[in-house]
Amino acid sequence: MVTKDWNPNQKTLSELLKKGETFPDAKALCVAMHAELHDIVKNDTPSIYQELLNGLSPECVAFRPTNHFSSIAWDIWHVTRIEDAISNILIADAEQVFDKEWMERIRVKISDTGNAFGEDDVDALDRTIDAKELLLYRKAVGKKTQKTLRDITEADRKRKPTQGQLARILKEKVLTKEKDSIWLLDFWGNKTVAGLLTMPITRHQMVHINDCFKIKRIYQKKMPN
Repeated sequence: MVTKDWNPNQKTLSELLKKGETFPDAKALCVAMHAELHDIVKNDTPSIYQELLNGLSPECVAFRPTNHFSSIAWDIWHVTRIEDAISNILIADAEQVFDKEWMERIRVKISDTGNAFGEDDVDALDRTIDAKELLLYRKAVGKKTQKTLRDITEADRKRKPTQGQLARILKEKVLTKEKDSIWLLDFWGNKTVAGLLTMPITRHQMVHINDCFKIKRIYQKKMPN
C-alpha cells in the first residue's frame, strides 16, 4: 500500500543523497522512511508495515494465491534477508542478525534471499515457516538497521563494498550460485552506500510490502470472517 507521500519522498531521498551538504537531511529522511517499513516505532499513526500486520494471521502469511508467484512469507523473508545482509555486511561491516538460532526458530533450512525460488520452493517455505518468528526476525533486523542508518556519516556516502564484504555475501550464503541469485553480487557491488540506501533499503522493500497488501486482500476475500 504505497502512500501518497512515498514516491515523492523516494525521489527527494535520491536527490538529497547526491550532495554532501544535504546528507544529514537525507539520513533523517531515510531513517523515517525505513521506520515505515517496520514494526519498530510506537506512534499514534501506525507505520505502513504496522498496517499490514493489523489482522494478519499465520494462515494469511503462508497463503500463496493462485497464479501468484509469492506469499507474504516469501516476500517478508526475501526483503528481510536482503536488508540484513546489505545493512550489516555491505554498509556496517558487522555481523548479520540471522544465525543458526534464527534459522531454527523460523524453521527454515536456507539462508539465502530466495531470488532463485520457483513456485514449488515458495510452497515448501510456506508449509514449514513459523510466521511469528519470521516477523520477530524482521523486527530485530529493522532495529539494528535503524542504528546503522543513524551511524552513517557523510564520508560513507560514496563508499562501495569491499571485495572482502562481497566475499562474505557468498561465504554466509546470502546468495546462491544460480543465475537468478548470483547476479545481485555485481549489482550490489557496483553501488555506493548512498545507492544502497535507496535500493534496496527503502524502495525495494516498499515494492514487496505493497505486494503483501495485495496478497492480504486476496486472502481476506477468499477467507472472509
